[in-house]
Amino acid sequence: MIIKGRSHGHAGNLARYLLTTKPGEKEFVMDLRDSASDDIRKALTDWEAIAHCSTKGDKALYHAHIRLRDGEALKEAQWLEVVHRMEENLGFTNCARAVIGHNNEEKGLHLHIVWSRFDPVSGKLVSMSNDRKHHHAIARQAEKEFGLEPVPEKSAPERTKRRLSDRDIRALKDRTQNRDKLEKIVRAAWTATDGGEEMKAMLNALGVDIQRGDRRDFVIEYKGLKMNPVRLLEDVSTAEFRERMNDAEIEKPREKSPAEAAFGRKARNMAQGQFDKSIANDQAEPPAKTGFTKKKHKAPAPRLRRKMRFGDPGI
Repeated sequence: MIIKGRSHGHAGNLARYLLTTKPGEKEFVMDLRDSASDDIRKALTDWEAIAHCSTKGDKALYHAHIRLRDGEALKEAQWLEVVHRMEENLGFTNCARAVIGHNNEEKGLHLHIVWSRFDPVSGKLVSMSNDRKHHHAIARQAEKEFGLEPVPEKSAPERTKRRLSDRDIRALKDRTQNRDKLEKIVRAAWTATDGGEEMKAMLNALGVDIQRGDRRDFVIEYKGLKMNPVRLLEDVSTAEFRERMNDAEIEKPREKSPAEAAFGRKARNMAQGQFDKSIANDQAEPPAKTGFTKKKHKAPAPRLRRKMRFGDPGI
């Protein structure tokens, strides 16, 4: 069993949809409650007008439909039992209702139910929060009770990821390329040297700057990319790297002011997350201006009035 529904805000269009049938299909009114007219079009229009006059809300109607698998069928009492359960769970017990059936020669019968969302007891529109959860629960319950084949539920769609801009893609590529180059440089310097001073000189010659870090012993920088050198050497421990660099003269980082220290680790992590974008913004050219530009209009020159003299007829 498949149950779907949503709020509707145009009674005329909804009535036209319910009364328009496909070839080989017939429509009939199974139930109509709290309506002054037997015409579905007039009934929906009246319900919508009453709701608009009594409340300020939009979409005063709720349209739901119930379908079965091909070859399955239910009795009229069973159809109405499902409608009654939907009415109780959705909160439409006091609301006007219309049940329209569409009988197809090939696919069989399916129902359309329209409720007025205006509750005359509370004077408000019925809230439609979590209506889909009620649809699924009622459908699963009806399948067990009436011996219907269960309809497999669709898995939740994966959350769509944000599309990367050209700047982001360029920054990610640059970061990956720089990391690979930096790893090769550090590996070559570690293998070719025996002391810390020699390694420092070789790294500086290859464009890599090594300095002491705030939270770790050493930090290397290459084209704006800062990393822990031990992470680039898989078979080298932090103690081995520290012992190698003991004889090298490496400047200590400057002491931070209390304001900079209070900046906190969270802010540093946020800055690290924006690293790619900062590189891209520095390297990318500013976008060209598009669209209309406002023209500067010069103010019209003031008119010169001719002084009237005595006896002058003027213009």
